[in-house]
Amino acid sequence: MRLLFIPLMALILGSLACSSAGNPIVFTSDIDGNREIFSLDPEQAELVNLTKSAGSEYAPSLSPDGTRLAFLSGNDDHNILNVIALDGESGSATAISTLDGNHRDHRWAPSGERLAYLVQNGGNPSTHVAKYDGSGSMELTTIVAHEGIYVRNPDGVNEVRLTDQPDYSPCWSPNSHKIAFISERDGNPEIYVMNSDATELKRITETSGTEFNIAWSPDGRKIAYSSDQDGTPEIYVVDIRDGEVQRLTRNSVRDDQPAWSRDGNRIAFVSYLDGDGEIVMMDADGKNQQRLTNNHYNDYAPTW
Repeated sequence: MRLLFIPLMALILGSLACSSAGNPIVFTSDIDGNREIFSLDPEQAELVNLTKSAGSEYAPSLSPDGTRLAFLSGNDDHNILNVIALDGESGSATAISTLDGNHRDHRWAPSGERLAYLVQNGGNPSTHVAKYDGSGSMELTTIVAHEGIYVRNPDGVNEVRLTDQPDYSPCWSPNSHKIAFISERDGNPEIYVMNSDATELKRITETSGTEFNIAWSPDGRKIAYSSDQDGTPEIYVVDIRDGEVQRLTRNSVRDDQPAWSRDGNRIAFVSYLDGDGEIVMMDADGKNQQRLTNNHYNDYAPTW
C-alpha cells in the first residue's frame, strides 16, 4: 500500500482506483437548503439523506466495501473529516480529523481500515493517515510545491518522485499496477498512463481540448473522463490498450464527473440539464441514459 500525490493537489492510497463502485449512488445535493449527502438506489428510486444536519456536508467517499462513508463537514476554508457507518452499526458520524484548516482529497485504503487525506492551513498542505474510527492519526509529510507525481509508503517512509512535469490528478488502476494522470507537458491537459514505477509512459488522448475527471473502469481496461474537445464538456471512454475513444454523451450542456458501477456495466455522471447539476445513469457504452434526479438544486459528486 502506497500513497500517491502531487504537490498542492491530490493524494490517493495505493491500489485504490479513483472512484468507488457499488449500489446505491451517493452524491452531494443542496436540495434541503444546505449541502447534504444523499444516497439513491437507481433501481428503487429511493432518495435517503445520510447526513441530516444544519451544517454543510459534502465530498462523499465510500469505503471499498460500501459500508462506510467519509465526508467533509464545514466550509471550504475550515472543515473536518468524518466517517459514518452505512450498515446499521451507528447513526452518528465519527470525527476522523479536526485539525485546524482545510481537509481535502480524502481516500480509503483498499482494506477500508484507513483513510489518507490532506490538511492545509496557510502554508503547504500536509498528508495524514488515520483509522476509520479516528485512532492512529499520523502526519506523514508536508508537501513542497515541486512539479510532478510522488508515491509514499503510508507509514511515512520511502517517498519517490515519479515525474517532474506539470502532472496532476493521479489515479491508481484497480490492481495498482498502473497510474493514470493528467499532464500539460505537451501544451494542453491530456491523459497519460504509466506503470507504478514510472516506466512505459504512454499518452492516451491527443486533442485540442481539456481532459479531466478521469476514472478507471473496475477491470482496469478503460478510463472514463470528461473532455471539452468538441466545445461542451462531455463524457468519453478510452481503451488504454489500443487508444480507441468512444464518446458517450452528446448534449448542449455540460456533462462531467463520471463514476463507474462496481460491475463496470454502468456509469453515473452529472449533467447540467436545467442549469443545475442532475445525476444521470447510463450503460457503459452510453446507451439507456436515465435521469435519476430532477429538481432545481445542485446534485453532484456521485460515487458508487
